[in-house]
Amino acid sequence: MTQYIIKDYKKSKLIVTVLWMVYAASYFIRTCYAAAIAPIVAEGHFSKGEIGLVGTAFFICYGAGQLISGLIGDKVNPFFMLIFGAAAGGLCCFFMPLADSFPLMLSIWGANGLFQSMLWSPILRIYSETIDKSLSKKAILNISLSLPIGTICAYLLSTFIIKYSGWQYVFISGGIVIILSAVLVVFALFYSKKDLSVKAKKKLYDFEDKSNVPKGKQGVLSLAVLSGLFIIMLPSFLHGMMRDGITNWVPTMITELYGVSPSFSVFLTIVLPVFNAFGAYAVVPLYKKLGENEMKTAGVVGALALVPLLLLLLKNRMSVYVIIVLLALTTSVMYALNYLIISLVPVRFSKFSCTSSVSGILNSAAHIGCAVSSYGFGAVSEKAGWNAVIIIWIAAALMTALLSFLSNIKWNRFIK
Repeated sequence: MTQYIIKDYKKSKLIVTVLWMVYAASYFIRTCYAAAIAPIVAEGHFSKGEIGLVGTAFFICYGAGQLISGLIGDKVNPFFMLIFGAAAGGLCCFFMPLADSFPLMLSIWGANGLFQSMLWSPILRIYSETIDKSLSKKAILNISLSLPIGTICAYLLSTFIIKYSGWQYVFISGGIVIILSAVLVVFALFYSKKDLSVKAKKKLYDFEDKSNVPKGKQGVLSLAVLSGLFIIMLPSFLHGMMRDGITNWVPTMITELYGVSPSFSVFLTIVLPVFNAFGAYAVVPLYKKLGENEMKTAGVVGALALVPLLLLLLKNRMSVYVIIVLLALTTSVMYALNYLIISLVPVRFSKFSCTSSVSGILNSAAHIGCAVSSYGFGAVSEKAGWNAVIIIWIAAALMTALLSFLSNIKWNRFIK
């Protein structure tokens, strides 16, 4: 296995910046689709069901792609993998306006999900292995802001474009944004080329201290057993289900329960991601207080989510603004869990040269949860009402806490 190292601080900072921009651009183009749904449906060429399936195809391909990309991401050049994924995703955006049939649109946006899955694992590998070590943890934390910034910029630009032009140009603008970000990575890589050193990284069985290293050829599988990774996949699935599920269904829930205007629902769609991002920052003091143990912290955070969720059962006695605050607190907790499980846990495996593989496994589990929630929460609300959905959220938060504490039995030994 090969490790790419940049020891120069300024050039490491440049790499951190351009990778942050790529990830923000990836959320920009994801949001472009959500922003374009209404005008696409209004044209009458596609039904709501078809448009919903196109979005689901993206998540399914993204989730499956995360697993594949994670496993190959430790074996290939992470920069090339990231540049290819971003550029190919941009081309998918350019092709979307040409999709004149449902199967074609489904194929293009599904392919985009596959290409977008090539970004996170190499970014995390670069942040944990390549850049100056003094920047690593801060870079992983700060990339949390790329999500709300990319999302908000996409909604604002899309609103302007749709008003004065057509939905087709929303995708064209998204393609331009992510391809430009890929070009910036290329320039940053060439600029840092003289300071970029390449060396063979020790394999799992090359370490001098083998007392805590799994034996045999099945390195990642053995590490998964040793660390409790198979148990950690369950909190990853549950938090992913709640993270995107609650965020996506909040506007609909508020509209149906309180009869707020559509503009207010759009306001929620834009504002909630801002609160979500700060969940990652808010959990840092607790993480440090608990000895920088990811799964112990995840257990405590999962338990904390029960407070606003249980209060949601009293929604009929509260104003819409109190409910929004409770939902914002809940989604912020989910993004704190995302930071702990999706960002920090894989970094622990960097010394075994499998950061990308572990990242892909956990991210894939989380996005399977996203795909389940995209359809599931809406279906449950239609058949049993929003109280039933809230009870599912409470059960999921409780299971997340319990499973995180359970996984910590092995995790605590592994990190020590």
